[in-house]
Amino acid sequence: MNRAFRNRKERNIIHTFVWVVSLISLMLLVWWRFIYAIEFPRSWDQVDFTLALDRFDLFAMQPHFPGYPYFILGGIWLNKWISNPAQALATWNSLLMLLAMYPMYIISRSFLSKTFSIVAVALIQSMVFINVLTVQPMSEASAVAILWWYMWSLQQAFTKHSTVWIVISSFFFSLLLGVRLSYLPFGIGFVLLLIHRKNKFTTKEYLSFLMTQVLVAAVFQFIWVGGLAVSEGGVAAFLQLALGFSQGHFEEWGGTAVSASTSFFERLSHLFLNNIVWTGLGGQHLFVLISLFTLIIYLSMKRLKRPIWIREVSWFGWAFASMAFIYFLWALFAQNIDKPRHILPLPGMVLLGFLWIGLKKQSDGPKRMLLLLAVIISVQSVVSYINMKEANDPAAVYQLIDYLEDESEPLIVYTWEETRVMSFNRVSFEHEQIYTYSTFLADLRYYENHRVYLTEQVVEGFAKQGIPIEDQVKRIQTFHSSTLYDPVYHDIVLYEFLK
Repeated sequence: MNRAFRNRKERNIIHTFVWVVSLISLMLLVWWRFIYAIEFPRSWDQVDFTLALDRFDLFAMQPHFPGYPYFILGGIWLNKWISNPAQALATWNSLLMLLAMYPMYIISRSFLSKTFSIVAVALIQSMVFINVLTVQPMSEASAVAILWWYMWSLQQAFTKHSTVWIVISSFFFSLLLGVRLSYLPFGIGFVLLLIHRKNKFTTKEYLSFLMTQVLVAAVFQFIWVGGLAVSEGGVAAFLQLALGFSQGHFEEWGGTAVSASTSFFERLSHLFLNNIVWTGLGGQHLFVLISLFTLIIYLSMKRLKRPIWIREVSWFGWAFASMAFIYFLWALFAQNIDKPRHILPLPGMVLLGFLWIGLKKQSDGPKRMLLLLAVIISVQSVVSYINMKEANDPAAVYQLIDYLEDESEPLIVYTWEETRVMSFNRVSFEHEQIYTYSTFLADLRYYENHRVYLTEQVVEGFAKQGIPIEDQVKRIQTFHSSTLYDPVYHDIVLYEFLK
C-alpha cells in the first residue's frame, strides 16, 4: 500500500514537472518570437513580401504570384503599429502560431491524455525549424498555423454529423490557400470528408449535397482569387500572371539548382535526409536530432507490443496520413528542394503521428517517457532561442553589400538573386542580375571605367555554359551566414573580373 502510494505520488510529481516545463517553454517561445522578429529581408522572396505592404502589385512582384493576400493583409494590419514591414509580417506569423496552439491541443486530445496533449503542443511548437521560420517575413509559418485550424475543422467534421462543420472546413481551406497556394494537396482531406458523408444520403441526395458543398468551397476560394484578379486589372491579366509564374516555377522539378543536375534518387535523398530529417526535425542540430530519434524509436517499440489494426484508425486518421503523404510527393515533384522551408508542415505532422502510434489512449506513461519528453522540449526550446537570437545577424548578402559600399572606386557587381536585396537597400554601387555570358560581355561596354565583380552563382552559371571563366576571374572575398536562415545564399563568394 505504501509502495503504491509512493509510486502514485512520484508519478504526480513528474506529471506536474512536465506540465510546468511545457507551459514555461511555450510562454518563452511566444515571447522570443515577438522580440526576435527579423527587421531586414534577407532574400528575394522576403523582399517581395516586405515591399507588398507598401504597394501590393503582382506585376512588380510585390509579392510574387499568387499574392498570398491573407498573409499580406495581416502584415498590413500590424504595420499600423509596427513600422518595420518585415517585422510586421514576422509578428503576424508569431500571432497565428500562438493561436494555433488551440487546434493542436484539441486534435491531440482526441487520442492523448491531457498531459500528453499539452506535451504534444509544446513538442511541436518548440521545434527549431518552425521557430526559425516564424521570425521571418515569409508565409510558411502563417500557413502552417492555419493548416492546424483546417485539420481541426476536418476532425470535427469527421466526428460530428452537422453539415456546418463541412462549411467551416471549406472556409479554413480557403484561408489556407489564400496564405499559401502550394498547400493545395491538403485538399485531399476535404475530398475524403465528402466521401465519408456518402453513407448519410441516398444517391440523389448525395449528388445534391456534393454540388452544394463544392459550390460553397468555390465561393470561399473566389473571395481571394477574385480580389486578386480585380486588383491586377481583370481576369485576363491575372491568368497571364498565373501562366507565366507556373511555367517558370514548375519546369525542371520546380526550377531548382539541385533538381536540374541530379537524379531522382539524389533528389529524394536530399528532400528526405537534408530537408525533412536534418533541417525539419533536427533544426540542423545533432543533439536535437538524436533526442527526437530516441523518442521516435521508443514510441515505435512501444507500439510493436500492441500492433496497429486497421479498425483502430479513424477516418480523420486516414485523412491526416493521406495529407502528409500527398504533400510529401508534392514537395518531391513540384517544390524547390533547395529551400527546406517547403517541407515545414511535415515535421510536426510526423511527430504527432508517432505520438499517436506510441501513446494512443494512454492516460499515463512510464516515468522515463515523461522525463524524455521534458528533456526534448527543453533542448528544442534552448536551441530555438539560440537560433532566433541570431535572426538579425547580417546575412551573407548584407556582408557583401557592406564590403562593396566601402569600395572607393566605381564598380559594378553582377549577381543572381542578390540584386533584389541590393535594390531594396538602395545601395550606392551599380549592380545587375545576369545569366548569360554574351549578355554580360555586351553590358560591360557601359562600365569601362568600373571595377567588375561577379558572385559565385554567376561564375558557376558561365562555367556551365562552357565558358572558361576561371581564367578570367580572381577570388576576392567569401561571406558566410546561417544555413537555416539562408539555405541557398549562406555562402557568397565574390570574384573580380580581369579585363
